Amino acid sequence: MPSLLNNTAYRLNSHRTAALVVFLSALFNSYAKAIETDETIEPWPYHYPASNPHLAQSYNNQGHWNDASTDSTHIAVPRGHFKVVPESYDIVANETLGIPFYASLIDNVDVRYFWSGFHLIKLHKNEQGYREIDRVGIHHQLENYTSVSPAERLDQARSVESLLINGDEQALADYLKSQPNRLLSAVEDQVSQGVLYSLFAKNDAFIAANARGLIRIDQQDPNDPFSSLENPVQVNLPNSLFDDQRAARNTFFPKDTVFGLSMTFNGVLVINTVSGRLITLNPKTFEVLDSLLLDNDEVISNSFSTSPELNGQAIYVASNKALYRLLVTPEGKIIDDEQTGAWRATYNSGRRMPYGKISTGTGATPTLMGFSDDEDQLVVITDGSDTMQLLAFWRNRIPTHAKPIAGQHPRLAAARAVNFGQEISQSEQSVVTAGPYAFVVSSVPQRKMKPLPARGSYLRGLLIGVTREPIMGLAMYRWTSSEQNWTEQWMRNDVGSLATVPMLSIPSRQVIINGYFKQRLKESFHLGFDIDTGEIVMSIAGGLNPLFNGTFTGLKCDPEGNLWYTMMFGLVTLKTNKMQRVENPDTTLKKSAQPRQK
Repeated sequence: MPSLLNNTAYRLNSHRTAALVVFLSALFNSYAKAIETDETIEPWPYHYPASNPHLAQSYNNQGHWNDASTDSTHIAVPRGHFKVVPESYDIVANETLGIPFYASLIDNVDVRYFWSGFHLIKLHKNEQGYREIDRVGIHHQLENYTSVSPAERLDQARSVESLLINGDEQALADYLKSQPNRLLSAVEDQVSQGVLYSLFAKNDAFIAANARGLIRIDQQDPNDPFSSLENPVQVNLPNSLFDDQRAARNTFFPKDTVFGLSMTFNGVLVINTVSGRLITLNPKTFEVLDSLLLDNDEVISNSFSTSPELNGQAIYVASNKALYRLLVTPEGKIIDDEQTGAWRATYNSGRRMPYGKISTGTGATPTLMGFSDDEDQLVVITDGSDTMQLLAFWRNRIPTHAKPIAGQHPRLAAARAVNFGQEISQSEQSVVTAGPYAFVVSSVPQRKMKPLPARGSYLRGLLIGVTREPIMGLAMYRWTSSEQNWTEQWMRNDVGSLATVPMLSIPSRQVIINGYFKQRLKESFHLGFDIDTGEIVMSIAGGLNPLFNGTFTGLKCDPEGNLWYTMMFGLVTLKTNKMQRVENPDTTLKKSAQPRQK
C-alpha cells in the first residue's frame, strides 16, 4: 500500500473513494461512542436531503449543513454530561471574528479549512490537534488595525475571561477598545471587510461573499491533501446592483451588502443582497449572468435554500413580506413565472421592532422538509408576528386533500403560534429540521436592554449570559401529515440560546444549543435536548471561557461526533472522550420540560 499511495495515478483515481471509506469508518466510530454513553440508536425512517453534485462531497460544505438548510446531520454526537478540561479541546486562533469552516477527506487525510477573519487557513487535523498546511488572505482596509500573533490572541481570551469573571462591563469595554486588532468592532469589521456566507464547491474550492464582492480560493492540486492554496480571486460587483437607501430604510444596516450565497443543483452561483436583489453568476469567473429585484420594497435578511426540484433549478427565498420559489436556468436566467413552477406566497410581516431584529418578516433562512414521495414536501419559516408563527408551505403541487387556511395564501399548509409565555416570542434563527421535527428558539429580547458601556456587537456577545440575561425559550414541534398541522412535542422556558445556530444530531436524537439556564448567569453550557421529550441528555460545562462562546456562528460536529465550530476567538474542537464526567446540570426538568403525551 505505501508504494501505491506514492503513485500519482493511483491517488488521482482513488483518493475520493478512500476518503469515503475513512468517513464511513469515522461515522461508525461516532455511533459506537454514542452507544458507549448508554444511548440507544434508533432507526431513522425518514429521508435525507439530496447532495449537490457541484459542491464538495463533504459532510460540511456550507453554513447550514446542506442545501435544504436543515442544520441537522447523520453524525452521532455522544450523550452524557461533561466539563471542559485543558486537554479536551483543540484551538486555532483567529484574527478577528472568523465564521466559515469546512472539511474534506483526501487520501485518508482529514483536511479542514477555517476563515480566520482575513485569511483562509488549510489545516491537517489529527489526534495531536491542528497542523497548518497553508494560508492565503485578502487585503482589508481597516484603519488602526494591527494583527496579533496566535499566542497573543489566546492571551486576549484569557484576559477577557478574567474580566467576565469580575463582571465589570466598563472594564471589558475599555479592554476591547484598547486592543490593536480592533476587538470592539470585530463583528462589524467582518461584515464590512470579511466573510459571512460562503460554501465549499467541487474540488474543494472556497467561494465566499465579501461585502460587495466575491472571493474564490482554489487548491493547486485538489487531489493532494497537502497541496498549497491558489491566490484568491477577488471581484467587486457593480454598484448598480446595490441600493443603500432601500437597505437602510427597511433594515438596521446602514448600507447594502451581499448577504446570502448558495449554488443551484445545476451549477449556478446565486447571491442575494440585503436590498432584495437576487444575482446569478458564473462560479468560476464571477461573471454576472442575471439579476432580479423583488417588488414592493422587499428586503432579504437571511440566505436561501436550493433543491434538485425542477431539474435542479429551484431556489427558495424569503423576503420580509413573502416566500418565493424561483427558477434558475443552467444559463443563469432567473424565472419568476408561475407557469414554469415558480411561486410567491405572502405571510404576516409583523411590525418593525426597535431592537433585536434586522427587519420585519422572518429572520429565518427557508428550511426544506420532506424528501421523498411518501413525505409531505414543505418549506418552513417563522413569520414576523410578536408571537411568531411556525409556517409550513407546500413546495410543489398543492395536494388535492390540502385544507386551506382562511384568509391565508393557498400554499400555506399550516401555522402554529410559538408562545413562550412572553409578550414577544420572536427569532432571528432558522428553523432546525429533521424528518417531521422542527426546532425553534427565541432570540429577540422583550425590552431594550440598558445601554452597553460601548457600541459593538462583540461586546454584547460576550456579556450575554454573564451580566445580561439570555433570551429564554426553546420548542420542538412535529409535523403530523394526517392532520396537516404542527403538534407541540415539548417547550422549555428555563433555557436560552446564544445567537448561535443550533444543530440536530439525528442518530443520537438530540438538538444542541450553546446557552444558559434561567437565573444561572456565569455558567455557560452546550446542551443537547432529546428531540422527543426535551430532557437534557448532553451537556458540556464551559464556565466563562470565551473560547466556548459560539455567538454569531453555527454549531457543527466532525465525523467522530466532536462538537466543532468557530467562536469569538477562533476554531475549536471539543472532545468529550477527554472531558471530566459530571452530573446532569438540569435541576428543573420536571417543572420545565413539558413533553407531549404519547
